[in-house]
Amino acid sequence: MKKSLLQRLFTTLLLLAVTILTWAYDFTINGIYYDKNPGGTSVTVTYESSSYKSYSGSVTIPSQVTYSGKTYSVTRIGYQAFYNCSGLTSVTIPNSVTSIGDWAFFECSGLTSVTIPNSVTSIGNWAFYRCSGLTSVTIGNSVTSIGWYVFNGCSGLTSLKVEEGNPKYDSRNNCNAIIESSTNTLIAGCKTTTIPNSVTSIGDRAFFECSSLTSVTIPNSVTSIGNDAFCGCSGLTSVTIPNSVTSIGKYAFSGCSGLTSVTIPNSVTSIGECAFYKCTRLTSITCQAKNVPTTGDECFYNVPKKTATLYVPEESVNAYKSANQWKDFGTILPIVEPVSILGDANGNGEVEIGDVTSVLTLMATPDATGYDSKAADANGNGEIEIGDVTTILTIMAGGE
Repeated sequence: MKKSLLQRLFTTLLLLAVTILTWAYDFTINGIYYDKNPGGTSVTVTYESSSYKSYSGSVTIPSQVTYSGKTYSVTRIGYQAFYNCSGLTSVTIPNSVTSIGDWAFFECSGLTSVTIPNSVTSIGNWAFYRCSGLTSVTIGNSVTSIGWYVFNGCSGLTSLKVEEGNPKYDSRNNCNAIIESSTNTLIAGCKTTTIPNSVTSIGDRAFFECSSLTSVTIPNSVTSIGNDAFCGCSGLTSVTIPNSVTSIGKYAFSGCSGLTSVTIPNSVTSIGECAFYKCTRLTSITCQAKNVPTTGDECFYNVPKKTATLYVPEESVNAYKSANQWKDFGTILPIVEPVSILGDANGNGEVEIGDVTSVLTLMATPDATGYDSKAADANGNGEIEIGDVTTILTIMAGGE
């Protein structure tokens, strides 16, 4: 008898637990599910059940709803509200919403564009993670809190901007990225991002799982590359890190399986744990640092070190051959500096009118890449200026 009673009690509790797990809303109106917020005057958009996939097609969230004779303001998009709704194609967020919760639009692969209104102040962790069909995001000027991994894994994203007037974030120079204004840290990028010269650091997870990123130019203003910054960017084939960078974070280029070559400048003093973990096609590493950089554990784990070639300064070859992790490379050779042709600023092997254009470009933009600055200093005075143009014209005319 007691056993039967306990069994019935257990069954009742189990059914109650299942009901709680599967019934996640207070009421529904026009196909949208809502939870009442504390205070009784506002509601949060939520999901139908623990199977999530509650929405599809085009969804317009109202600013107010009336239920049982009472009107509520819609102020939040809740935790996992649109989680894994792959059939969701568009969503309109009203100006009454002030926050977007964690995982809110996780893996909504059918979503193509999102405009976050000026009423929103916070976007939670993983909010738009792996929305692979998302191409355009506009963030309102009141957002002051952006969580982790918000737009990571959005492989189709080509337009990412913050509205002007935002007190914390910006998208200066139409860079297609989110920059924390006070620290000049790029916190989120996409495949079309152009990193501005004013950026001083690439933040943690900035390009995490941006698998469609095929190339990136890191300007000389950048001094640090954060943890997981380019992790999982399997479209990258080569990376040149500028001479301004002093540290490379943990897992910074981990999982970049398409990466075949990387150039590490003389300025780098430390490389974090697993920075190049699982870069399985990395066959050429040039490290220009004369003093061997310190490395975290498993810095080059799963890199084909026995067949890859490590190029280092000639005077430092023996130091690399005896340093932990660096010594594991099967071939360590001295860097052979290319011979510059005086005046050949564009590096095409001859001195011609294109070199004049290149010198003028370097005069206007000293950080411009793709030019031979040493050769551009044709008159040898240590500066790139109009005198170099005159010298190049003289060389072209057959003078000395």
